[in-house]
Amino acid sequence: MTKVINSILVFILLIGSVSASAQAVTPSVAPKALAVDEKFPVFSFGDEMVYNDEFMRVFNKNKRDKAKPTKQEIDEYLDLYIKFKLKVKEAYALKMDTMPSFKTELAGYRTQLAQPYLTDKTVTENLIKEAYQRSQQEVRASHLLINCALDAKPSDSLAAYQKIMGLRNRIVKGESFNTVASQFSEDPSAKANEGDLGYFSAFQMIYPFENAAFSTPIGEVSMPIRTQFGYHLVYVADRRKALGDIKVGHIMIKYYNPTQIDSTKERIDAVYAKLKAGADWGTTVQEFSEDFNTNSKDGELSWFNRTTANIPVEFKDVAYTLKNDGDFSEPIKTKFGWHIIKRSNIKPIQTYDEARDYLRRKVERDSRSEMNKEIVVKRIKVENKYAEVLGLDAVMDSFDVSVVNGTYKKGAGTGKVLFKIADKSYTDDMFMGYVATNQTKTNKSLDNALKDMYADFVQKSNLAYEESILETKYDDFKYIMQEYKDGILLFELTDKKVWSKAVKDTAGLEAFYKANEKDYMWKERVDATIFSCKDSKIAKMASKQAKKGKSINEILEKCNAKDPLAVKVETQKFEKGSNELLDKITWSKGVYPLGNENDRVKFVRVNELIAPTVKSLEVNMGQATSDYQNHLESKWINELKQKYPVQVFEKNVIRLYQ
Repeated sequence: MTKVINSILVFILLIGSVSASAQAVTPSVAPKALAVDEKFPVFSFGDEMVYNDEFMRVFNKNKRDKAKPTKQEIDEYLDLYIKFKLKVKEAYALKMDTMPSFKTELAGYRTQLAQPYLTDKTVTENLIKEAYQRSQQEVRASHLLINCALDAKPSDSLAAYQKIMGLRNRIVKGESFNTVASQFSEDPSAKANEGDLGYFSAFQMIYPFENAAFSTPIGEVSMPIRTQFGYHLVYVADRRKALGDIKVGHIMIKYYNPTQIDSTKERIDAVYAKLKAGADWGTTVQEFSEDFNTNSKDGELSWFNRTTANIPVEFKDVAYTLKNDGDFSEPIKTKFGWHIIKRSNIKPIQTYDEARDYLRRKVERDSRSEMNKEIVVKRIKVENKYAEVLGLDAVMDSFDVSVVNGTYKKGAGTGKVLFKIADKSYTDDMFMGYVATNQTKTNKSLDNALKDMYADFVQKSNLAYEESILETKYDDFKYIMQEYKDGILLFELTDKKVWSKAVKDTAGLEAFYKANEKDYMWKERVDATIFSCKDSKIAKMASKQAKKGKSINEILEKCNAKDPLAVKVETQKFEKGSNELLDKITWSKGVYPLGNENDRVKFVRVNELIAPTVKSLEVNMGQATSDYQNHLESKWINELKQKYPVQVFEKNVIRLYQ
């Protein structure tokens, strides 16, 4: 079962403590009166004490308003928190926190929770704002690529750079960008599209390329930019306002070769004429559309926008000309066939506040997040007193060409300290292990390869060290990790003691149900048939037959001879108070008018009165299981209070809300 843990209160509520009956605690008076600003005990359980600072911290975290707490709020939360602490203490006593599955799950949560502490909020916010501004626009650009791997030799990188600069000079002097791209670009698609990438927006290109496209003026070509593919020139042809997402349906008539274009045009024109004459869209789609993926769904396509790939430009352009939902276009031609497009819905561009969380997730997963990491590492180096000792030079002689070939075998380090973070030393042996684990075959020189790997090792070591000390550095992180730890344990133990047990312990459930039968009684019931008639004439005929004791089939056969909907019937057992119409009549055998409802005339035949009886467990399984869980919960709490006696310091509790 997936466990999403937001706070301690979530888990307290999750286990049903709110509905469980309040458990008595042993009151006690604190040893002496304490000043309001002092730390004072609220309650104890077993050999542990809970003080006001802890209690109010979790209370305030889960309080929805900032008003001063009331006695009722404090008392209710105190009961919940005592139960919570008892259960968690038992989980630790059972050493559930030592189980491998628990450690793995907690480590996964810790990694997620640590991320906000390993990012720079200002940089992140700026990247989100930048992405939002760019998402308001669509830029049309072309590019020219000269291949050059990131690990290319310096001489190869220089040659690629000089080549692309030469091509840029030709373009700047007047040659057509698209012509030069089609002739010299090493992107294979350039031969066909002359480097034209169409329109795109934020996150649809790698970040350095996106930067060039959004910063280069229309009609100009950028300076070379470097990506993992090589060097690019970016030519910006146009920018336009983004229009949001649109959903449309379409009718498509396919043509499979140019000779069919005219004949299929005649067919789509005929379909268009039917629609103009008022034909139903859904029926027309089913009858004529040859897009067999959508013709059973009113022709509806998934949401798209003007930068969505795999949808022809002309199709998107026409879709966005439709002014209102329900409007449909004249036939248009694409490479797939002839289409009639009908607008279903449109989503305008979101506001910044609406888009912020989505954009944050995109930024965190995008290459632009590396900027954030660099700034964080720079900050934590200072905070954690990072210091170079012997550095990379002291270990360079320990490596050979096997590193660039990707075949390096780790040797034994000598214990040389390369750098320190706080009081932790990072040695040559640790760096050798990092190289052996992270090496790949590369075209870089040995010196450059080692410099890059050492820089990565330093960065990752600083981030790992920072993550390892978050509990001691930030109280908020310490508290939330403890909440997650306690929450996971609480979930697992409660599932074992209450939830799953109530489901699996069929014998216990049956015994509980039998012992509490008085709580699961049917009220007085009546077996009755309600007749719904189309008018008073039919009602009179049906009522007469019902009074004679005719069967339902006989009544329906007679009254519905000309109209199968003249009389409808509903026969079932009705409990007292479950049906407003039946509650108005005398509960005895016979036929009684019920008046009109929804333009139908109704009457009822009471067939039998049923005295109160016990509901069967099968028909009441949901309620019984819930009650049994509450029973197990209550019993368990009592056992825990015997094992870990509770004392509440009442005078100090009063201080929490006075």
